[in-house]
This record gives sequence, C-alpha cells and structure tokens, in this order.
Amino acid sequence: MNIKLITLGMLGMSVAFASCSSDEKMDAPVDGSVINFSAVTPNGSRTEPTTTATLNKFVVYAFTEGSTLIDGATVTKTGGSWTYSPEAYWPVEPVNFYAFSPDITNSPDIKGMEGGNIPDYQSPGNVDLLYSVKTGVKQQAAPVLLNFRHALARVKVMMSSTNQRITVKVNHISLCNVYLQGTFNFPNESTLASTPDVKGTWTKYKALNKPLVFYAIGAEDQVTLTSVPTDYTEGNLNYNYVIPQPLTDVSLVGDDYAGTYIQVDCEIYDTASGAKLWPNSHTPAYMLVPETDCGRIVYPTTSDKVKSWEQGHEYIYNIAINNPDVLDKIKFDVTVDDYVIEDM
Repeated sequence: MNIKLITLGMLGMSVAFASCSSDEKMDAPVDGSVINFSAVTPNGSRTEPTTTATLNKFVVYAFTEGSTLIDGATVTKTGGSWTYSPEAYWPVEPVNFYAFSPDITNSPDIKGMEGGNIPDYQSPGNVDLLYSVKTGVKQQAAPVLLNFRHALARVKVMMSSTNQRITVKVNHISLCNVYLQGTFNFPNESTLASTPDVKGTWTKYKALNKPLVFYAIGAEDQVTLTSVPTDYTEGNLNYNYVIPQPLTDVSLVGDDYAGTYIQVDCEIYDTASGAKLWPNSHTPAYMLVPETDCGRIVYPTTSDKVKSWEQGHEYIYNIAINNPDVLDKIKFDVTVDDYVIEDM
C-alpha cells in the first residue's frame, strides 16, 4: 500500500511531504556537513523485542523553513553507525526531525499517513511501535541523537493455580471490549530523555473487539495451570501490544458483560478423581462459553489505580484460579512497570 504524507499542520508548519524538485539547485556541501544519526530507546522487559541494542532500522523525516529535507529515509544500523541514502546536508536554518520504527509506511495495519499523525493504526499485537521527535536542531558535528519512546502499551496476563486439589485447563484467554485501532499524533516538542512528559497522543479510537491472547486449537493444546504465574501468549499468539486507551468498569448486562475485561475460557477438574467440577449443571448461562465445554471467568482490567492503558507502560494482570466454588469472586492483582531510558 503506497503511503502519502500530506502536511504537518498540527506541528505548526505548512510543509508538504514531497521530494524536492529536481531543478532546485543546492550549494555544494562543505566537509562535515552530512547529517548523521544516533538513536536510543527505552529498556524493555524480558520479552521486549526493541531496545537500543536491538533497534536496527527506523524511518525519518526532516523539515526546515517550510521545505522537506529528508523525505522518509530508512536509516539502518551498519556496524556501529547509522547510514541512509541519499544523504542530507545541514542547511543554515534549524531542522525538525520526526522518526518512527518499525517501517509501517507499507503496512496493511495502517490506511495512510497525513498531517502530524498516523491515522487508523491497527496494532497487530506483536509489534512494538516506537517514535521520536527532535526539533530546532542546528548544524553540528555530532550525530543527531533521537530518543525513541514506546507508542503502545503492553498487557501481560499471568495465569496460575496453587490449589493442588483442582486441575484448571485453559482453552482461550481474551482481552474484551478493547479498541484495536486509533490515530497516533506526534508531539510538537522533542522527546528527550530529560523531558519524559513529552509524548504523542492517541485519538479517534475504532474497531472495538475481543482479541485473543491465547488460543488452544484442540484439547491437546489446552494448558494446565501450575503454581508458577505464566504468560501463555508467549509462543502462542504473542499478543502483548495494545492501543493506549481509557478502560471502563465491567458489569453484567443480561447474559453478557459490558466494560473492559479479561475473559478466561476454562474447565476445572478434581485432581484426585478426575471428575469435572466446573462448569456444571448449576453454572449460570452467562458463565458458559457457547458451543464449547468451557465456562468463562471474567476479570476487570480496571482497579483503583488503573483507569486506562498508557503508552510506555506495561500492565501485568496476575490471575490465580484456586476456588471452584466462588469463581465470580476470584481476586486479581495489577502492577505497572514503566520502561526506562537506556543511556549510550
């Protein structure tokens, strides 16, 4: 899909994302005037794929005094340095840089790019979207340091059961009533390590859905919970990244739930006898999963401290299924880990 970048109006500039005309004349560059880059990203968690060490490529745009200086160049790590083509040279005027990684300009996950935003970005769930802004940069001998930030939030569902008298077999885990699509707006200030509050924003949420984070195709793919909290999306659907968004409290409306919640489709057995304990003939209809032998257990995504998923934050939901008699009162815990900046 070809992506056309129109204007960066929200950043206070009237600039077209178009290559310079071939008949424009440029002064011959002087020695040392090539623009070079350096990049850092926040530290990630154990399964985080993008760190300063693993970031190998990003896309950059640069503008100066109403002109496009760099029009979506791909900057690639080569050895210990960053290279791109065609190279750009420092003008007399200050330069504004905007970058993102990975290269999503030809991705089916977006419809296009316009203004100072990425409209209708749909998170595939396994891609860590990064962005960086550096404004008002004057000619310098050192590479332009781009400090990247995470544009998405991470959600991790940890499952366990410490009650040895029961065996819990899980078929599916879903995030329910979450937006899968939104428009990302670049900030109009530099995303420096010293300015952590400068962030992009998400607006125009779309595609409310119930994405799976774990899926068992058949009985042989069911997972049996252990006493060790485990993230079962790893090696399965690898679904961790979500659009940052407000969350709503869960409530029962008729035979279904409203609000933002985590749904676990499972079966519970007596360990000693192998007899099925749940769901059973007394299980209410709203706790049954249609066309399966499973019951569904619902956990809210909100808490007293968490009312939204914020970019650059990881939300860890620790769910322990230990009591088959009081399934609707099982407690959960939420912790939030901030990513930190890795200095070079």
